[in-house]
Amino acid sequence: MARGTPGWYFSENEIDDHSPSRKDGIDLEKETELRKLYCSFLQDLGMKLKVPQVSIAVSMMLCHRFYMRQSHVKNEWQTIAMVSMFLSCKMEETPRLLMDVVVVAYEIIYRTKPAAAERIKQKDVYNKQKELIVTAERVLLVTVAFDFDIQLPYKPLVAALRRMEISQNAVAKVAWNFVNDWLRTTLCLQYKPHYIAAGSKYLAAKFHKMKLRSVNGKVWWMEFDVVPQRLEEVIQQMLGLLENRKSVVPSCHKNSTQSTLIKKEFPNSTRSSTASGLTTGDTNDHDLRDNPSLPHKHTCEARRKDLKQFQASDSGSSGSNVEDGDSRFNEGEVLVESVQIVSSIKTVSVS
Repeated sequence: MARGTPGWYFSENEIDDHSPSRKDGIDLEKETELRKLYCSFLQDLGMKLKVPQVSIAVSMMLCHRFYMRQSHVKNEWQTIAMVSMFLSCKMEETPRLLMDVVVVAYEIIYRTKPAAAERIKQKDVYNKQKELIVTAERVLLVTVAFDFDIQLPYKPLVAALRRMEISQNAVAKVAWNFVNDWLRTTLCLQYKPHYIAAGSKYLAAKFHKMKLRSVNGKVWWMEFDVVPQRLEEVIQQMLGLLENRKSVVPSCHKNSTQSTLIKKEFPNSTRSSTASGLTTGDTNDHDLRDNPSLPHKHTCEARRKDLKQFQASDSGSSGSNVEDGDSRFNEGEVLVESVQIVSSIKTVSVS
């Protein structure tokens, strides 16, 4: 394993060439499409269930982790996505009834066939689906080893934006939206959250031709506690995604043309890349399935306290609000075509 805590961080080669699905005959392009499908589905499901963006992001991470241990061939993504949403809502203390998750999910899956969607309201159909979800939840819990310490890039991004006093302008909006979209990619399986946050902030600033200033005598990237060489890798992959598509898409392709951008800004450094962690208690699948509140509340409460003022609203990546006391900014449609972004960045002299 690479880049972080053993178990949940993988090298690009491990993801692209050695995933469980690859061993079962699903190629990289197909698995990329499947990632795109379940992430889009979870975004839609979360919005319709009116859960915060953080809960949606956790559900995506659960799916990503699951499919690095299990194959798409043997585990239908719709079922695993439903379970991930149900579980993430409990983890983030925004619980939703299993019935609501299943019914809304059916409405999304069969949106072009209303009659089929209505079948879930039949008792026998619902009970069968409920049994499937309960079984799948056990599989997911065992697969992720009951590890609910899922850290997201929002916290380090928000903290750095505040320290640099750029938490409510166009740069902050673009950076936040980048984080939302990178969570749909394999970047979150390769790099710790503070690297994704730092890369998002860098690209957002370059797009707006804003020079990131030093804070208290420290260069801006030291606010994220990152190793500069590794941060450059992250930014290169982000640019690879943007260069090949007009919008952010799940997965990085090896043949992407990547720009060398930050050699001068990030000199060689031996600075460590320790990530702050949250501790979790022990639990079991019975507790999680039947109790809407997880037993290790200190994990959830710590995260909620840290993100309380900057929690995204129900509307998700394309239109969510981030609140800070009485002030707020609307993300709106801030992602632009990749050609424009990359062109803007390439014309900036990094110093």
